[in-house]
Amino acid sequence: MNKTVKKISFTALFAAMVFGLTMLHIPIGAGGYIHVGDAMIYLSGLLLGPWAFLAASIGAAFSDLASGVATYAIPSAIIKFLIAIPFVALYNKSNKLLTVWTALCTILSGAITVGGYYVADLVLYREGAIADIPANAIQAVGSAVVFIVLALALDKAGIYKRLKGYLNG
Repeated sequence: MNKTVKKISFTALFAAMVFGLTMLHIPIGAGGYIHVGDAMIYLSGLLLGPWAFLAASIGAAFSDLASGVATYAIPSAIIKFLIAIPFVALYNKSNKLLTVWTALCTILSGAITVGGYYVADLVLYREGAIADIPANAIQAVGSAVVFIVLALALDKAGIYKRLKGYLNG
Protein backbone atom coordinates (compact mmCIF):
# COMPACT_ATOMS: atom_id res chain seq x y z
CA MET A 1 0.00 0.00 0.00
CA ASN A 2 1.18 3.52 -0.83
CA LYS A 3 2.78 5.35 2.13
CA THR A 4 0.51 8.40 1.65
CA VAL A 5 -2.61 6.22 1.68
CA LYS A 6 -1.39 4.62 4.92
CA LYS A 7 -0.86 8.04 6.51
CA ILE A 8 -4.30 9.28 5.38
CA SER A 9 -5.93 6.11 6.73
CA PHE A 10 -4.17 6.38 10.08
CA THR A 11 -4.95 10.10 10.24
CA ALA A 12 -8.64 9.25 9.92
CA LEU A 13 -8.30 6.55 12.59
CA PHE A 14 -6.60 8.94 14.98
CA ALA A 15 -9.18 11.67 14.29
CA ALA A 16 -11.84 9.11 15.22
CA MET A 17 -9.95 8.15 18.40
CA VAL A 18 -9.54 11.81 19.38
CA PHE A 19 -13.25 12.30 18.74
CA GLY A 20 -14.24 9.16 20.66
CA LEU A 21 -12.08 9.77 23.71
CA THR A 22 -13.19 13.39 23.80
CA MET A 23 -16.84 12.32 23.62
CA LEU A 24 -16.23 10.01 26.60
CA HIS A 25 -16.01 12.96 28.93
CA ILE A 26 -16.89 13.99 32.44
CA PRO A 27 -19.18 17.05 32.42
CA ILE A 28 -18.26 19.98 34.64
CA GLY A 29 -20.01 23.27 35.30
CA ALA A 30 -20.82 25.87 32.66
CA GLY A 31 -21.17 23.29 29.87
CA GLY A 32 -17.52 22.24 29.86
CA TYR A 33 -16.07 18.78 30.28
CA ILE A 34 -12.91 16.84 31.09
CA HIS A 35 -11.60 14.15 28.70
CA VAL A 36 -8.45 12.26 27.72
CA GLY A 37 -8.66 12.69 23.94
CA ASP A 38 -5.41 14.65 24.03
CA ALA A 39 -3.54 11.41 24.75
CA MET A 40 -4.40 10.29 21.21
CA ILE A 41 -3.12 13.59 19.85
CA TYR A 42 0.21 13.01 21.59
CA LEU A 43 0.41 9.49 20.19
CA SER A 44 -0.57 10.60 16.69
CA GLY A 45 2.16 13.24 16.66
CA LEU A 46 4.79 10.60 17.31
CA LEU A 47 3.36 8.12 14.80
CA LEU A 48 2.11 10.35 11.99
CA GLY A 49 4.28 13.45 12.13
CA PRO A 50 2.60 16.46 10.48
CA TRP A 51 -0.49 14.41 9.61
CA ALA A 52 -1.29 14.55 13.34
CA PHE A 53 -2.27 18.20 12.95
CA LEU A 54 -5.26 17.12 10.87
CA ALA A 55 -6.21 14.26 13.20
CA ALA A 56 -6.04 16.55 16.24
CA SER A 57 -7.95 19.46 14.75
CA ILE A 58 -10.65 17.41 13.02
CA GLY A 59 -11.25 15.05 15.95
CA ALA A 60 -11.48 17.85 18.50
CA ALA A 61 -13.63 20.19 16.40
CA PHE A 62 -16.14 17.48 15.51
CA SER A 63 -16.31 16.42 19.14
CA ASP A 64 -17.21 19.95 20.18
CA LEU A 65 -19.86 20.11 17.45
CA ALA A 66 -21.34 16.76 18.52
CA SER A 67 -21.24 17.73 22.22
CA GLY A 68 -23.28 20.88 21.73
CA VAL A 69 -20.45 23.32 22.35
CA ALA A 70 -20.01 24.50 18.77
CA THR A 71 -18.59 27.83 19.93
CA TYR A 72 -15.46 25.93 20.95
CA ALA A 73 -15.01 24.03 17.66
CA ILE A 74 -12.65 26.55 16.07
CA PRO A 75 -10.69 27.32 19.26
CA SER A 76 -10.34 23.58 19.91
CA ALA A 77 -9.11 22.94 16.37
CA ILE A 78 -6.44 25.61 16.85
CA ILE A 79 -5.46 24.55 20.39
CA LYS A 80 -5.25 20.86 19.48
CA PHE A 81 -3.10 21.74 16.46
CA LEU A 82 -0.79 23.60 18.84
CA ILE A 83 -0.57 20.80 21.42
CA ALA A 84 0.49 18.39 18.67
CA ILE A 85 3.51 20.53 17.74
CA PRO A 86 5.90 19.28 20.47
CA PHE A 87 5.13 15.65 19.61
CA VAL A 88 5.40 16.20 15.85
CA ALA A 89 8.79 17.80 16.53
CA LEU A 90 9.89 14.45 18.03
CA TYR A 91 8.54 12.42 15.09
CA ASN A 92 11.06 9.75 14.03
CA LYS A 93 13.54 10.83 16.73
CA SER A 94 13.30 7.67 18.85
CA ASN A 95 12.33 4.01 18.67
CA LYS A 96 10.28 4.45 21.83
CA LEU A 97 7.14 6.39 22.59
CA LEU A 98 7.95 7.00 26.22
CA THR A 99 11.12 9.03 26.66
CA VAL A 100 12.09 11.88 28.93
CA TRP A 101 11.36 14.21 26.01
CA THR A 102 7.85 12.88 25.37
CA ALA A 103 7.07 13.08 29.08
CA LEU A 104 8.24 16.71 29.08
CA CYS A 105 6.13 17.35 25.98
CA THR A 106 3.00 16.34 27.92
CA ILE A 107 3.76 19.17 30.34
CA LEU A 108 4.29 21.68 27.54
CA SER A 109 1.14 20.54 25.73
CA GLY A 110 -0.80 20.69 28.99
CA ALA A 111 0.30 24.30 29.47
CA ILE A 112 -0.78 25.07 25.90
CA THR A 113 -4.17 23.49 26.63
CA VAL A 114 -4.73 25.49 29.81
CA GLY A 115 -3.47 28.75 28.29
CA GLY A 116 -5.27 28.21 24.99
CA TYR A 117 -8.65 27.60 26.55
CA TYR A 118 -8.13 30.51 28.93
CA VAL A 119 -7.61 32.80 25.92
CA ALA A 120 -10.59 31.21 24.12
CA ASP A 121 -12.78 31.76 27.20
CA LEU A 122 -11.62 35.37 27.43
CA VAL A 123 -12.54 35.97 23.79
CA LEU A 124 -15.85 34.09 23.95
CA TYR A 125 -17.10 34.99 27.41
CA ARG A 126 -14.70 37.51 29.00
CA GLU A 127 -15.86 37.06 32.57
CA GLY A 128 -15.28 33.77 34.31
CA ALA A 129 -12.47 32.61 32.02
CA ILE A 130 -10.31 31.87 35.03
CA ALA A 131 -12.94 29.48 36.41
CA ASP A 132 -12.16 26.83 33.77
CA ILE A 133 -8.43 26.71 34.47
CA PRO A 134 -8.64 23.92 37.12
CA ALA A 135 -10.76 21.68 34.85
CA ASN A 136 -8.43 22.24 31.92
CA ALA A 137 -5.45 21.44 34.14
CA ILE A 138 -7.12 18.21 35.30
CA GLN A 139 -7.82 17.31 31.68
CA ALA A 140 -4.18 17.93 30.75
CA VAL A 141 -2.89 15.80 33.63
CA GLY A 142 -5.36 13.02 32.83
CA SER A 143 -4.28 12.97 29.19
CA ALA A 144 -0.62 12.93 30.22
CA VAL A 145 -1.18 9.96 32.53
CA VAL A 146 -3.15 8.04 29.89
CA PHE A 147 -0.46 8.78 27.29
CA ILE A 148 2.35 7.63 29.60
CA VAL A 149 0.57 4.37 30.49
CA LEU A 150 -0.34 3.71 26.84
CA ALA A 151 3.15 4.61 25.59
CA LEU A 152 4.76 2.29 28.13
CA ALA A 153 2.46 -0.57 27.11
CA LEU A 154 2.99 -0.01 23.37
CA ASP A 155 6.75 0.19 23.86
CA LYS A 156 6.90 -3.00 25.95
CA ALA A 157 4.77 -4.90 23.43
CA GLY A 158 6.90 -3.67 20.52
CA ILE A 159 3.80 -2.28 18.82
CA TYR A 160 5.18 1.22 18.33
CA LYS A 161 8.20 -0.05 16.38
CA ARG A 162 5.98 -2.23 14.18
CA LEU A 163 3.48 0.56 13.51
CA LYS A 164 6.28 2.98 12.75
CA GLY A 165 7.82 0.49 10.34
CA TYR A 166 4.47 -0.11 8.66
CA LEU A 167 3.69 3.58 8.25
CA ASN A 168 7.14 4.52 6.99
CA GLY A 169 7.82 1.44 4.90
